[in-house]
Amino acid sequence: LLSATGTVDVSYTINAPAIGGAGSAIDVRNRLAAVSKAALNTAVTNEVAAASSASYTTNILSINQFIITGGSPQAPGLGGAVLGAYNGIWKGPSAEGASGFKGKEIGIIAAVTVVVAFILAAVAAYKHEMVEGAVEKSFEATGALIARRPILVMTITLTLSCAISSGMVMQKAESDPAKLWVPKGSVSLDHSQYTKDYWSSGTAPTLMVVSPKEGGANILTAQNLQSLLRVYNEILAIKVDGSKLVEDSKGIADYTDRYGGIWTFDGRDGTRGKCAKWGTACAVQNVLAIFDYNSTLITDEAGIKDRIAKWDKATVKTMIPELGLYKSFEIGDVLGGIKKDGSGHVVGAEAFFWIMQHQEDEQEVEINGNTGMSDPVVMEWEADAVCILGIMKEHPSKKDTKCSQPSGNLEYSGLFTRSFADEFGQAIRSDVAGIGAAYAVIIVYLFINLGKRDSVHSMVAMSFGCLACVGLSYVGGMGLGSLFGVKNNPLNNNIPFLILGLGVDDAFVLVAELTRHAAQDKGASVEKLIAATAKTGGASVLVTSLTDALAFLVGASTALPALSAFCIYAGISVILCFLFQIFLFLPLLAINLRRTRANRFDLLCCFRSSVKHEINDPQGCCCCIWFPRANPPDGLLPKAFEWVGNKTVRTMPGKVGTLVFWLGMFAVGIAGTANIEKNFKLEWFFPSGSYTKKFIDLNDQYFSEGTAFRFYTNDVDLFAQQAEMNEFTSYIDQISVIKQSSLQNWWPNFRSMPTVSPAGTTHADFYRELWAWFGTSAFKDSIMWKDGRCNSKDAAVSATCDPTQGVAHTQISATLRRLGDGPTRFKTVNQMRLDINKIFKDDSGMRAFPFASNFLYWEEMGVIDTELARNLIVAAGIVFIIICILIPRPRIACIVSLCICMSIVELVGFMHWWGVTVNGITTIYLLICLGLSVDYSV
Repeated sequence: LLSATGTVDVSYTINAPAIGGAGSAIDVRNRLAAVSKAALNTAVTNEVAAASSASYTTNILSINQFIITGGSPQAPGLGGAVLGAYNGIWKGPSAEGASGFKGKEIGIIAAVTVVVAFILAAVAAYKHEMVEGAVEKSFEATGALIARRPILVMTITLTLSCAISSGMVMQKAESDPAKLWVPKGSVSLDHSQYTKDYWSSGTAPTLMVVSPKEGGANILTAQNLQSLLRVYNEILAIKVDGSKLVEDSKGIADYTDRYGGIWTFDGRDGTRGKCAKWGTACAVQNVLAIFDYNSTLITDEAGIKDRIAKWDKATVKTMIPELGLYKSFEIGDVLGGIKKDGSGHVVGAEAFFWIMQHQEDEQEVEINGNTGMSDPVVMEWEADAVCILGIMKEHPSKKDTKCSQPSGNLEYSGLFTRSFADEFGQAIRSDVAGIGAAYAVIIVYLFINLGKRDSVHSMVAMSFGCLACVGLSYVGGMGLGSLFGVKNNPLNNNIPFLILGLGVDDAFVLVAELTRHAAQDKGASVEKLIAATAKTGGASVLVTSLTDALAFLVGASTALPALSAFCIYAGISVILCFLFQIFLFLPLLAINLRRTRANRFDLLCCFRSSVKHEINDPQGCCCCIWFPRANPPDGLLPKAFEWVGNKTVRTMPGKVGTLVFWLGMFAVGIAGTANIEKNFKLEWFFPSGSYTKKFIDLNDQYFSEGTAFRFYTNDVDLFAQQAEMNEFTSYIDQISVIKQSSLQNWWPNFRSMPTVSPAGTTHADFYRELWAWFGTSAFKDSIMWKDGRCNSKDAAVSATCDPTQGVAHTQISATLRRLGDGPTRFKTVNQMRLDINKIFKDDSGMRAFPFASNFLYWEEMGVIDTELARNLIVAAGIVFIIICILIPRPRIACIVSLCICMSIVELVGFMHWWGVTVNGITTIYLLICLGLSVDYSV
């Protein structure tokens, strides 16, 4: 064979077990029939040309491999002469420019903010009497008007509230995670859009770890392998009725072509197949492949160890002649906790790793009444799978269907496409009681403490009024935000709690001011008391509301869309909360004041008390006349705080102790702030004890399997950039965080040696050569031609195409090793982008790049620290300006501002000591805390 020249006449002797799996005799015969004699001769001739230092056996095995893979050897198993041929072409160094904290930019922003804030503050201080007088007079006049016409003011307020709340009818929710959590302008958004535009489907990996029920036991036994094979066959037998899925989403679109019909993983029995492909086979990685998924080959322990030893000895991506199988993975990819004997042979293991890759076609669909972006076929298939595996006790999508544990001594955990919805949704549902309790505590506190323990002055009705203001603020904020075209997102679920806290606090301020003025001037009219309340209390509420609102609206400039939308909605809701306190709660206070002066009972205002009730002399009882009297001593909290204040403020030891304590706290806060880290991982949302958390822990312990992704090329002229493609392949082979056994790269299969076309080769010649190779290749899903006819699966159509137009797009699949934290994940992907841009001399980032949908969630780590620092600095500057304008007393304004700064620094510092990191979630609460610190200081 090796000495032949010209046309080679090949006779192929089949010497493999007579079974039907991949690599078997039946499979080989079928594949051999599909390989044209010309293509086979070409492959043999190429092997002869490359055989200068290779053994005959290696070259013969390469021919075997060519046939097994349907006409395309898998790199690097093309013969010993070309193993590692691409090594060393890319020699680095890595490109510079990875994103990090923009200290210089933040420094400039801080300097400008400080200068502007002090200039405006100085102007405000210079004219402080005029500013203070104007604010107080405005509120006093407003309060007087409200007291004279409370019903009219309330009617106008409620009418306008209904008008802006109507915007909720137009409200749209953003369900695409890419449009929520990826920073604006990020190149990964362009990458995501590219994959949606040009690649009809992505890949959805189903990852599973199998372990013995008795932890630490040897899993590598015939009994366990047979048990795994039974479950594997059950999984392959899952059928999904696509017609029901189409019916569920008919209100959104007609998905009959996409999802209609009966689906299985591998397309058996005439069904539609959902599996992604590695070459021509379904993308599955399982220890059972060593035994050709054949129960008759799983016999005694000696036979098991012998097959594993032969597999382990062979080079990955080559044929194993003793087994008649193609080695597609290393032993360590499917076995965890491996134990070896003195000869280095595998004799035991503690876990199996199992991968099944689906073709994922995400669309906006409805599943179980919920609308979102997903592939319903994959979701339903996985729902059946988790039930078969015994991972869940009840079927996730079929009500009243119990799941049973699979037979045998194995237990399963996994990470599925549906895991986030299953586990996170369950965690949220379990937290509802806690969230409800938090709301209840605030509301109960409001009802108990807003008024007095007196049947006339209890202010229970006013408490309901306060809650009405809070509800209207939230509804109005959501409606007005919708009218502005801002989409709703899950972060807005925090707004009701925020507004409840602010609204209750404002109500206490106004009631306290009214009570104080009423005690000071018992004979004052209702109009005078409400005007005085608005003058003093309204100004305080304005300061807190305005600073809170501006802090949020400044945060709306952030690059994170979800956080930006949250800040817009929160800012609007805070402003409305202030307006409702003035134009709804104050009128209610005026009406309530008239009721109390008429000595009428709270709530039961149609009835008068026969005993005169003074506000400063509570007589016990609650809001009704039949409730047993309860009159605990009034003013316990004020007395307690007065005692603390006397000890800490009015005595020298107290003053020294207070200063030392809080300076110590501030020093601890500064130290923590200097060491605060940024980090975010989606797996944090999985509660402890969940099947996904168990999978993550076992994966970390045994396998370090990471994210499956793809390298894409977009409109690259492969003929003109052959050298770049060679360097690109070399670069990929040298990335240490990629599992090399996972690489499915078409280029070294087309070009077994890193050469370029010889001189005189034309553009058309090159693409004709590529087309000839493509015709018998197993990588048909990896290349997209410019002439659409070339991409057709109809042979008659593809035969008429013009390949000389070139290739439009290509893809190379790979899997990362598990990367520990959020910043490492972002830096890894960003560094790959920069290096690939450097190889292809591309500044756009769109010619060649890596992408997976998970990469979208990693982008946050590139900007969040800078975004947080920028927002806090600018918000603090604006807050300082507002404080100086509305509290135009320089010394007091500086003290308040200092307290706010110390509060935020200490909070960020203690975040570090508590193990909390900077991310999008904590950024929200830091902005809320900034507003609350203003609230308390004022």
